[in-house]
Amino acid sequence: MIKTPQRKIKFPKGFLFGSATAGHQIEGGNFSSDWHQFEKIPGKINNNDNADMAANSWNDWQKDIELLKKTNQNAYRFSIEWARVEPKKNFFDQKAIDHYKQQLQALKKANIKTMVTLFHFVLPQWVSREGGFENKQTIIYFADFCEKIAQELGELVDFWATINEPQTYVLMGYTTGEHAPGKMNFFTGLKVARNLNRAHILAYKKMRLITSNPVGIVENIALWEPLYNNFLTIQFTRFINFLATIFFIAPIAKHIDFLGINYYFKIKVQLHKPRFHFISKKKSDFGWSINQDGLYHIIRENLIWRKPIYITENGVADKLDKHRPKFIKDALFYIHKAIAKGADVRGYFHWTLMDNFEWAQGYSAKFGLFTIDRKIKHSAKIYADLIKNYQSD
Repeated sequence: MIKTPQRKIKFPKGFLFGSATAGHQIEGGNFSSDWHQFEKIPGKINNNDNADMAANSWNDWQKDIELLKKTNQNAYRFSIEWARVEPKKNFFDQKAIDHYKQQLQALKKANIKTMVTLFHFVLPQWVSREGGFENKQTIIYFADFCEKIAQELGELVDFWATINEPQTYVLMGYTTGEHAPGKMNFFTGLKVARNLNRAHILAYKKMRLITSNPVGIVENIALWEPLYNNFLTIQFTRFINFLATIFFIAPIAKHIDFLGINYYFKIKVQLHKPRFHFISKKKSDFGWSINQDGLYHIIRENLIWRKPIYITENGVADKLDKHRPKFIKDALFYIHKAIAKGADVRGYFHWTLMDNFEWAQGYSAKFGLFTIDRKIKHSAKIYADLIKNYQSD
């Protein structure tokens, strides 16, 4: 049982306490996407699950807003699905745009700040057929999509995140092949990484001509630590951190208004196989280590970019909801500690609002504060209580 939060912890006025989701994982019916096709390949998804229904949030988004309000959350990060808005080349579906507009208007009326992600792993099928982000032309396609959405919805969106986790997209889609498009070629992945950075920069430039609201990017940042305290292991760990983090952020650092950080775990590194280890007494259902102190160190390490920071995802696969209450409390403790030391951290988005279609894991991974049919978990009540106690008047 978690103890009542300490009254002495207060976050700065205006700090965002929210949850994050992704359209394909919760909406259902995203049939014009490359993931819809990928899910049909036998063996690609655990239990051969698919996102045809997901949490049915395309139809039940009003219920999702009620979940946010019920738990005192003042912010929501979600994605606008490119495949819905532009299901065919050069054809923008106005009904889909108006649907998102209605959702954003309702969130604004509820005094919930919005962060909208414009690419969360999922492409329209027509873009995928042309080679996806392997094709330089997709840089232009994506920037044009971002420009269109900014024109249509700009006044309703508080923060824009162009791309979610380019590192994960490259690793899982082009190295391990576990995600769409299911390829395994390291050098193709490097090309995709370069094109994702270029796509972000072009989208950023176009959007900043339209909207005065911040445009940033969301990066998946693990805490890499040497397993052994010797020169070669330390240098190898630094190289891994460069490849996984700095390689993706440095080229775009002048073209972001904020840095979104998705933090899930720390990893111990050694030179010899197996090179990567999760070392922790407590582990998630995925086998990931639970090390929330890593949040503090990740924040400190990324002050070098001199940008406001939002923790845009932080969650735990926890079917029994036994770790999540303390997980959330610890996250907020270490974020507050970083702020007290001078870090400009402005928000926390828990992953995720409700259990969903968790990519290759299907529905087996439970990250939600609520179940997929929107039943409240104990951790959601704890989060609501923490928000109430930690907010500044």
